[in-house]
Amino acid sequence: MRGTSTLSLDKFGGDLMEVNYIKVGDCIELMQELPDKSIDLVITSPPYNMTKRKGGYADTGKYDVYFDWKPEKEYIDWITCIFDSFNRILADNGVVLFNFSYSIENPSLPYKLVSNIENNTDFTIVDTIIWKKKNGIPFPANSRRLSRIWEFIFVFVKKKSIGTFNTNRNVKNNNSKTGQKYYDVVYNMIEAKNNDGKCEFNQAAFSSDLVSQLINIYSKKETDVILDPFMGTGTTAIGCIKTNRKYIGFELSENQFNYSLDRIKNFKDTT
Repeated sequence: MRGTSTLSLDKFGGDLMEVNYIKVGDCIELMQELPDKSIDLVITSPPYNMTKRKGGYADTGKYDVYFDWKPEKEYIDWITCIFDSFNRILADNGVVLFNFSYSIENPSLPYKLVSNIENNTDFTIVDTIIWKKKNGIPFPANSRRLSRIWEFIFVFVKKKSIGTFNTNRNVKNNNSKTGQKYYDVVYNMIEAKNNDGKCEFNQAAFSSDLVSQLINIYSKKETDVILDPFMGTGTTAIGCIKTNRKYIGFELSENQFNYSLDRIKNFKDTT
């Protein structure tokens, strides 16, 4: 197995599962290798399908391998197929945290994508988190476009699990005369920096601080296995290590795969 050092997790009553690794390849194909209901939480940020124009600061290509501009229907069908794969491998009480944003070229895409997932898969949205970043994009070079300082994180669960999906919330007040429980306040906005540093192979990486905060909301146990099918530069893996969670990652780019392994090793060596 290619990746970081692995360990076996007794997740299925004696059946062992390999965790804490990253593999190179197509995520849909690699997800076929995972056992049914073996993943507790998905945290991911796919390409946003927004690199259309040639030239310019934001349109020179964000990835070393992936071409980030599919025809709209092809892109939506591709992401929907990925959610179909999630349905098999995600535990019934599991959660998918799906970071996505819009572009100047197609600002309606997030809404079309979410609608298609709702209508054509077994998943539904139960919350939307706003990720407020430290810096906004694009640069103020267009009088009709606002600088985007926040992005969506769509919270998906299986439709049959709307009332049973995992959160890490604690009862704050249980003294209601009606018996109603009240929980600690968790707002639907997370403030975290844009990324953990630049990488020549991926100009759209996100933040391990963001990942850690999401894990603290939606992961209940240190034995939880967290999947990122678009692992990129290893950000989700670093967030899992920070919070003592298990991770599995898939990445199309050989360069980003190697970058992730070096980054994880360096992080472990310095903590």
